Amino acid sequence: MTVREVGALASPIQSWFGARTPWQRRGLAVVAGAAATLAHAPLQLTLIYVASIVALIWLLDDAAQRPRRIAAAFAAGWWFGLGHMSTGLYWVSSAFLVDSDSWGPLWGVPAVLALAGGMAIFWGVGCAVAMAFWTPDVRRLPVFAVALFVTEWLRGHLFGGFPWLLPGYVWTPGEPISQLASLIGVYGLSLLTLLAAATPAAFADAQASSWRRFTPLVVAGLAVGLAWGWGEQRLARAPIDPPGAQPIVRVADSGLSQAEKWTPRIDQEWRVLRRYLDASEPPEQSRASIVIWPEGAIPVVNFFMLENPDFMATIGRALGDRVLVTGLTRRELREDGVAYFNSAAVVDGVSGVPRLSQTYDKHRLVPFGEFIPLWSLIGQLNIAPLQQIGAGFEPGPAPTRLVVPDAAPAVVLICYEAIFPGLIPRGVERPGWIISVTNDAWFGGGSGPAQHYAMARYRAIEEGLPLARAASGGTSAIVDSFGQAVVATQGRGEGVEAQLPPALAATPWSRHGSVFLGILLVIIAGLRFLPATTEATGRRR
Repeated sequence: MTVREVGALASPIQSWFGARTPWQRRGLAVVAGAAATLAHAPLQLTLIYVASIVALIWLLDDAAQRPRRIAAAFAAGWWFGLGHMSTGLYWVSSAFLVDSDSWGPLWGVPAVLALAGGMAIFWGVGCAVAMAFWTPDVRRLPVFAVALFVTEWLRGHLFGGFPWLLPGYVWTPGEPISQLASLIGVYGLSLLTLLAAATPAAFADAQASSWRRFTPLVVAGLAVGLAWGWGEQRLARAPIDPPGAQPIVRVADSGLSQAEKWTPRIDQEWRVLRRYLDASEPPEQSRASIVIWPEGAIPVVNFFMLENPDFMATIGRALGDRVLVTGLTRRELREDGVAYFNSAAVVDGVSGVPRLSQTYDKHRLVPFGEFIPLWSLIGQLNIAPLQQIGAGFEPGPAPTRLVVPDAAPAVVLICYEAIFPGLIPRGVERPGWIISVTNDAWFGGGSGPAQHYAMARYRAIEEGLPLARAASGGTSAIVDSFGQAVVATQGRGEGVEAQLPPALAATPWSRHGSVFLGILLVIIAGLRFLPATTEATGRRR
């Protein structure tokens, strides 16, 4: 039976979608995509994601009956992606309000729509590829999951990658299902999530027998139940007391908004420093031996932090013998000009005398946020870049281990880098913990900071490493190797401290993740090529 033959025997659901006008179907796709965002942080309403994916598949069932079915499938996917990405990335517009004199508040709306429209192309392509292999029976469900997974993987890797709102993130980090990321990473979890979410779509297969319509959902339910049970067992085996001597770490935030941080005053750096020292507490009041400040903690209004001896001496006296890991902006004078870096530095306090131990320069920079592509052309338009550092920052080498006194070696991920799986060094270079420093104050108080925090916690699950996160305008926290927060700030201008949880042995994903993911992908893709059956009788043909 062909796809068009099935169209003549459509179910009431499929007939209803088929009776909608083109703009009604586009509107349904946008609404379904927007609803899917509710499954991500901070709400994590996973069942709504299932409903959204089912609606998209039914839209694709309708597209399969259209004369230009590939184009119709692309359109359904693109409109879904536009709704999903615009509601999931709306917070980007907040960055344009920080310096409204340079950008103007209205720049944020077209910027969000342009970004969402570009990201939606991947959803459109995924649906178009799925349509090329579409079937009128249950086999279309693995086709959909594999095609969308491939394009989501490409979205996270092409042109520098932007793996925001991946399907796997609809599971709350630290809870049982999220523990699958230790086996197959968030990409593998995304593949399984797409497949499981698609299974209720089989209810609309009117010509299938009852058991064929309900079996996919039953199987998916059993699989989710097994995954939940396995995750519970993994969490139950978590060590209650950290073995051996673990340092106490304090993460601190100044509590300033981005605009307040960059107020052009002659004493601005000192004013911001006082806020950080208050949040860090003096040595006699804090048990922490390591203090962490966020990305770009001290603004560059009058001078660069590392270049001012008085400023560094003040930090040293306040630190005492503690170690400071801080995000900062630094510069290098070169023969051909000045290079700027978004960096993190380890400052070791010895009897109140600060000593710069190591620096790390951010490897993954944000396009148009931290560097401006084609700056020679764009600079002539007299448009100020968001990061306020001329043409932007220079990228550094890939993350590597930093020696942190009184603790195991650590790897630092600066802001945007925490959304990328696989940046943590492996093998003998594997660190003992992850330090994440970020400036989420750019993005206001909406869902952006919450989404960013959730993604960072997944890096702890994937690697089996504890995470210390210092965030301006976001959540600062100490997170264990299972993605569960030990302590977290409840507001701005705070500091919290806790003993660093222990690292686990290297996870299966960190050792063989690509192999496991490849096997899973082949198995699910192979379901498309199982023998077809006659819908009315269940006979193979």
